[in-house]
Amino acid sequence: MVYLSTSEEWQKQSALLLQARPTTTRITTKYKIPNLNSPKYRQAAKRKRGGDVAGGEKDGSSAPKVPKAALVLKAYDHESGVVLKFKTDRAADVGRLVAGLGRLGRHMAALPEKTDGARLARDFLYKC
Repeated sequence: MVYLSTSEEWQKQSALLLQARPTTTRITTKYKIPNLNSPKYRQAAKRKRGGDVAGGEKDGSSAPKVPKAALVLKAYDHESGVVLKFKTDRAADVGRLVAGLGRLGRHMAALPEKTDGARLARDFLYKC
């Protein structure tokens, strides 16, 4: 299993894997949103409200835990055993990667690359 550090690297490697093995490669997405009612997050809130009257204020360096949602993308081929993973919590990456999944899905469905309308019009005019 390979954890890739950048979204561009994951997209490039996944596209190469899909081009090499379009019928057996699968892409999965997992979006994790933490539960604010879980004891992990409620515990910190209880300590803040309780306060320590005799001791005064505690060290200000311990900031409250802020839950972060995370997107995990995995491209894997069960026949060759190749697994490519990427995890991010940045909103810009999440939007770009989810939008890019459609392009990778075209490889999985063995469809040709989608071309933009301006390019099609230019090619049509050139042929006429």
